[in-house]
This record gives sequence, structure tokens and C-alpha cells, in this order.
Amino acid sequence: MKLSPSLCLAGVVALAGCGRDADVALGNLPSAGRGPAGATVLRVPAEGGAARLYRLPGLDSSAWKAEDKLPAIERTIGADPELGLVFFLDRKRNVVTLDLETRRVRGHLEQIRQAAVGPDGALYAIDTGSTVTQLVRRAPIRFRSKLQGKPAELHATMSGTLVARLEGKPPALELLGSDQPPESIAIPDGPIAPTLWGDVIAVAADSAILLYQTQGKHERRVIPVSGHARAALFSPSGHRIYVARDEESLLVLDRFNGDELLEIDLPGPAAGLRSDPYGQWIVVQPVAGDSAWIVDVGAARYAGTAKVEWDRDLPAVLPPGTLLTRRAGDVVALELGAEGFPERGRMKNGGADGWLPLTWQPVQDQDAAELSDTAALAAGADSAAAAAKVYLQVSSSQNPTWADELSQKLRTAGLPASVLKPARSDEAYRVVLGPYPTREQAEETGRRIGMPSFVVTAQDAAPR
Repeated sequence: MKLSPSLCLAGVVALAGCGRDADVALGNLPSAGRGPAGATVLRVPAEGGAARLYRLPGLDSSAWKAEDKLPAIERTIGADPELGLVFFLDRKRNVVTLDLETRRVRGHLEQIRQAAVGPDGALYAIDTGSTVTQLVRRAPIRFRSKLQGKPAELHATMSGTLVARLEGKPPALELLGSDQPPESIAIPDGPIAPTLWGDVIAVAADSAILLYQTQGKHERRVIPVSGHARAALFSPSGHRIYVARDEESLLVLDRFNGDELLEIDLPGPAAGLRSDPYGQWIVVQPVAGDSAWIVDVGAARYAGTAKVEWDRDLPAVLPPGTLLTRRAGDVVALELGAEGFPERGRMKNGGADGWLPLTWQPVQDQDAAELSDTAALAAGADSAAAAAKVYLQVSSSQNPTWADELSQKLRTAGLPASVLKPARSDEAYRVVLGPYPTREQAEETGRRIGMPSFVVTAQDAAPR
């Protein structure tokens, strides 16, 4: 079974803040369903059956169980994490939906040729008659105009515009809205890549990266590059463009002025790029071989090579720094932040099924995770070994709901956040990150997250 190349985390968006260089402004992260992003992954049975949910990084079974069985699945289309919906295309070309809240499966649209999910979780489906239907909060909206060509690839924008890469010589981008007639833009051959919002499309055209606006006048910009560009990838904020080339380095460009910001050395020529939803890690596909080159974006360095099996859904990077990939019929979870990328979880015989990272977590798992975090903090404060550990306090508030929401958003961004409840009514709810083994590491995190913070000791951070 083939799954969508999207990591299906589009419901979680990393907004730009604090200037052009800040790819993630943690203080402005939006809410995105319950639980930390990538904390769960859905196993989709290829031949039909009940979907299963697992917790990362250990691939432990979740308490969540589906009530209905899925039909045989052609591919996963995407997910709306806010509503807790996952969309599939079955082998009869019908769109079916798994409602994670009710645990039920139901059908929506029939005779679908191609489909995609936009950054707001809306579903766009093209039937065999080229009619486009948009499904927004379970309500279908039929576009007035039909798609004018055969779609090879679909993307959607936050403004509700469908962007289709049409087959042909030369290829073209077709832009279509519910009340907007189709517009066609000729583009050169080469892989395309959208920003998170879909407002700009990049084309890797060998000697240049071409940028096309999907709104307004559809202006085109050309950024010349050397070394034969093979693929492009936007940072979550859309400020930077990463370029895979025949040369043995990853090129980093400023999207706005086209400047070359830096080059990150690689073991060889690259053919493709994938990222976690917050731009902390980039997975580079070599031109040949069953391996992946891992790039630590924060450190701007090649971190090592992992053995993987490339498919449309995997390998995938899930916060906080977990690489999920197939190996010899199994699915394994690797820790990217540790030397040698050690294995943290394995699902035997899981390789034949599809795997979909989610930004959704059932109440039972969320409560268990919060209890585990609280117990770990308390145990750390009571032990002599924990005396050297330090935390990073990022907020204090008298509003427990606000503190819980901020902690969840930080955990969604892959940070070890928790809320320390006050011992007395006149004290505040404190949001902290950690623990960190040294004060220097805590301070380094404080410099990178782009929000006010200060270091506290284990004794200061522990619940009293």
C-alpha cells in the first residue's frame, strides 16, 4: 500500500516570528488537537481491517481501539487533526473517513481519481469526470469549474485554492477555487514543492529554483543555483529553501532575496528531501542506495546515515527527533538525537501496512503521559542524582488552562514541556522545559526557542 508523501501533520503549523531567520516562533504556535505532535502513529492495514494506534518512540500499543474496520486501502490521503479525521482512498476509488473520536468509518465520495488534504485539514477530491469537491468540516462544496487537465500531483492552499501539477509537455500548474475559474501557468520540468501554506510553489529546474505565487498576479522569481538542483524543500516558515543537488552538499537559500546562506556537506549527490514538521531535522535521499542522510538543521551539519527503505509514507521524522522507517519487513523507530541513531521501538511484520503520524492523542494516553511526566519530575527532585539537573522556566500563570495549552503547544513542537502545579493558592502554574543535565544545555535551549526564559534547579522546579 502506498501512503501520501505528506507527513499528514499539516494541521499543525509553525508560524514565523521574531524576524526572517526564526523558522519556529514557539510563543505563537497554534493549537492542533490533543497531545504532542508525532506522539502517536496510526497503523493502516493494507488489506483492510481495524486501524491501530501506537505511541512513540517505543511503538507501544495505545488504549485507543477502532470500532469499525477499514476496507482495502489504496493510499492514505491525509488528516484533519482538529476534527480528528483521517481520509483514505480505497481500492474501489472511494473516499472513506476514519473518525478518531467516534472510532467509526464512513464513506464520503465515490469514483475519485485524485485527492489531497490542505493545510487547514480540508479535503479536495477530483472525480473521474474532473469535478472538484472540497470537504470542509464534513460539508461538501462542489467547485463551479472542472479541472482542465490530468493531475499528476495535488496541493492546496490555506485560502482554499487547489493547485494541480498537470501532466504534459511542458507541464503546468493549474489553480482552481470554488468560485474561481481555472488559471494555467506553464512551468519547466522538475519536482515541485509547496510552502506549508501553499502560497508559493518551488520548481527544482536543474540550474535554478523557480518560485511561483499561487495568489494575486502569480509572479515568477528565478534563483540561479549551481550543481544541478534535483529537489527543493521549504522550511516550515517558508523563509528558507533547501536544495538537493548533484554536488555533495545541501544548499540553503534565502527565499526572499535568493542569497546562499550556507552549504552543508553530504556524503554524495542527493535526489530528495523530507523534514519533520518543525524543520529540526532533514532526511536526504541519496541518488542511489537504501539509506538516508540525516541533517541536524540547528547545528547545520550532517549527523549520520541511517539504513531505510524509501516509500511514499516512510521514512518519516516525527517530533521530538524520531525516525520511523521500514526494515526487512518490520517498522522501527530510531532516536536521531543519540549517537548512532539507536533503535527505540520495533513493530514486527509491520512493513506491509501503512503508517501515518498524527497530531492527535486519545484522552487515556494523554492522561497517562501527564502522570508519567509529573512522577518523573517528583522522583527527580527526591533523588540525590537529580540535584545537578536544571530546568528552563518559560512561563508562569494563575490560569491553569492557559498553562496547560502552552505546555501542549511546546510539546507539539518537540520540546520536553510540563506544568508544575502550585503548592499554595497564591502561587502560579509554571511551564518548564527539561530536565537538562547541565546549565549550559538549558541556556542553549533558551537561546534557540525565541521566547523569554530562565534556568531553575531541580529543587526549584519540583512540585512541593
